Amino acid sequence: MRVCIPPRAILSGWWRVVPLLLVCSIVPLHAQSSPARTRGAELTGFGMYTFLTPDYGGLPDSGFTVGGDFTKLYKFTSLSLEFRYKNAVGPTVGENTLGGGPRFEYRWTRVHVYADLLGSTGTITFSNKNARGSYGKGFNGSVVYTYGGGVDYDLSGGLAVRFDYQSEHWDLEEKPEILLFPNALSVGIVLRVRFPHDRSRWNSGWDADLHGARLKR
Repeated sequence: MRVCIPPRAILSGWWRVVPLLLVCSIVPLHAQSSPARTRGAELTGFGMYTFLTPDYGGLPDSGFTVGGDFTKLYKFTSLSLEFRYKNAVGPTVGENTLGGGPRFEYRWTRVHVYADLLGSTGTITFSNKNARGSYGKGFNGSVVYTYGGGVDYDLSGGLAVRFDYQSEHWDLEEKPEILLFPNALSVGIVLRVRFPHDRSRWNSGWDADLHGARLKR
């Protein structure tokens, strides 16, 4: 099935998130210019309960969201590549998405505030296969554009609780067109594995090796 996303479906609502993404990205880029501020990398996995308003039929869905990130850490910020899968079902429709994109984060003590911008493939299923948008098959598909953010609160070094919000943009390629704008609220747990990188220690060892080689001469 050919899926066509009209420009207004892609651009609507982006003005709300682009300024936040720009602000969050300025600090990591500044930190990147100073190697001494690099803090290493991190792998993150998360699982959440999700409450979804599907923007179709008026009844909410519930389900789960799981995913993971590869994160480059800086002094107060981080830049990640995130992948996530969401599955939510309800009495009228069910929606699932699979995709990923960039994620920007600012850390302050135990609090991590983040914003993300994701692209996914999405499937919507209908309890009534003759419902508008289902083509008589009971399901349809779309490219899904998502922006959102949330807050993590550290419970320990590798465990945190997460509160997450995502706003989605769907096009079901129907005439007249059907554009859906679901909203998802999620709460769950985050697990982190950090890989520290002490550049100063590495440089000190390298300098010591060079000094020893010069003495041997």
